[in-house]
Amino acid sequence: MANALDDVQETFTTLDAQYNTLLIGCKTQADRDALKAKYALAQQNYDACVNKLLSDDDATVAALDKQLKTANVQVKTAVAQMGNMQKVIGDITTAVSYGSQLLSMV
Repeated sequence: MANALDDVQETFTTLDAQYNTLLIGCKTQADRDALKAKYALAQQNYDACVNKLLSDDDATVAALDKQLKTANVQVKTAVAQMGNMQKVIGDITTAVSYGSQLLSMV
């Protein structure tokens, strides 16, 4: 039994470690605003799951956690490549959304 919320925390720590680089990579104010909003939501999710447990032994939780793990890999890849910022922000949006969905199950 693993804590599915560990992956929610991973989303935020990945973004937090690369936030300034990501912000510099944004070419438009709209991209910067979108990144800031997703970062804030990722931080809110992180704060909400500290010291909580959500077991992945439930099939629905396990499936969503698997999607979040995949999304986190995509975020790390997108951040490392720093190509199309709209794709990077889209990948971040997906990961943060999965994290929010997991938190709603706590």
